[in-house]
Amino acid sequence: MKYTQSDGHVVRVKCFSHSLTNGKVRKTKRYTAATVDLLAVYDMTTDRCFYIPAAALGEGRSSIHLRLTPARNNQLLRTHSAECYIAPPEPGVEPAGIEPATS
Repeated sequence: MKYTQSDGHVVRVKCFSHSLTNGKVRKTKRYTAATVDLLAVYDMTTDRCFYIPAAALGEGRSSIHLRLTPARNNQLLRTHSAECYIAPPEPGVEPAGIEPATS
């Protein structure tokens, strides 16, 4: 589960995680369709969860922006309406960021 705070217009979602050692970033792992089924994101501003399917992540994009309001220039192409990502995930699918423990 990822957490973010939108500006009321756009939910900015980082599609990666960092491995830290002593507070320093050692490795960045981008989520891809090959590594996750979906990315669950909680937005503190709207108090809503959004579910981004793996297909939208492609081969490792760094971020995705979900529009809460229409773009000021009325652009529709290549925009992602947040309303399209509200549906809950299918049963049995774990969100990205929840990984099995390793020993």
